[in-house]
Amino acid sequence: MEGKTDEGTGSAEPLVSVIIVLYNSGEFIGSCLKALAASRYREFEVIMVDNGSTDGSARTARRAAEEAGIERVLVSRLARNAGFAAANNRGAGLADGEILLLLNPDTEVYEDAIGEFVEACRPSDVGVVGCKVYYPDGRTIQHAGGYIRDNGLTMHYGVDEEDTGQYDRPADVAYVTGAAFAVRRDVFFRAGGLDEGYFPAYFEETDLCLKVRRMGCRVLYHPGPRVIHHESVTTGKFTRRYYYLYHRNRVRFMLKNFSVDFLLNRAWPMEQRWLGMIEMEDQAIPLNKAYLVNLVNLPRTLLARRRTDRLVGPRIEDTVSSL
Repeated sequence: MEGKTDEGTGSAEPLVSVIIVLYNSGEFIGSCLKALAASRYREFEVIMVDNGSTDGSARTARRAAEEAGIERVLVSRLARNAGFAAANNRGAGLADGEILLLLNPDTEVYEDAIGEFVEACRPSDVGVVGCKVYYPDGRTIQHAGGYIRDNGLTMHYGVDEEDTGQYDRPADVAYVTGAAFAVRRDVFFRAGGLDEGYFPAYFEETDLCLKVRRMGCRVLYHPGPRVIHHESVTTGKFTRRYYYLYHRNRVRFMLKNFSVDFLLNRAWPMEQRWLGMIEMEDQAIPLNKAYLVNLVNLPRTLLARRRTDRLVGPRIEDTVSSL
């Protein structure tokens, strides 16, 4: 995968390429673009990739960008829903920016967010930067960095907590949410971009963060950039479909990234303990289906595992759950 050469914008500040994937996102994209237009950091372009929407999202987005006064806008349309990873990879391939800022269409950035992302990305050892994400009330934290349990469960720091400044220090984390994060373009392409095997959604950003850490770069949570996230507009939260997609991709993530020793001695015992703790009424069918599908897809997952090992170097177990 190759990106465009940054030809510069005549500014000393790096160009940020904001990449937004649309999928029936007409309800929210106007607010998202209006917030971007109010940004104090002006060296940015907006690339929107429409993932086969049926609600006219691309047309709505073009009109909203024009009304917001955003000058550098590109809308690319895909004939079908290619998934979150593939659409973002398409956007990255069209980007001119030194920094890629991936945003969900149901997010709204604070006016200083893009500039804060740029500052957080300046250290040469930083590969990915996540932000402080709020629920729509602007006070309750949704995400302040994340950690990964031994059985691949992804957990948010700060979730449902009122923001009283308890997450106001930057921290190295295992992963950051895909709703809003920045990644240096050179790092993104060296890592092979987002893995499209997680179609249609979930765990792409977790997988990317793990690859970036295996490359020797930092994944940083930074409290400076702040974003509102309306969450799960396209897939729905805590539905059977959500549980199936989440667990299917969680198991794939483990099979792709964990060593055999880790799988047998840490992941599987943790999975057994977790199964004994949860309410299975809503998750039993989706979870069993997820296990079965991963068994069928195991050869393809092992191929992806070998490709990743060649691309980013040796597997380091403490990148999984140490942070």
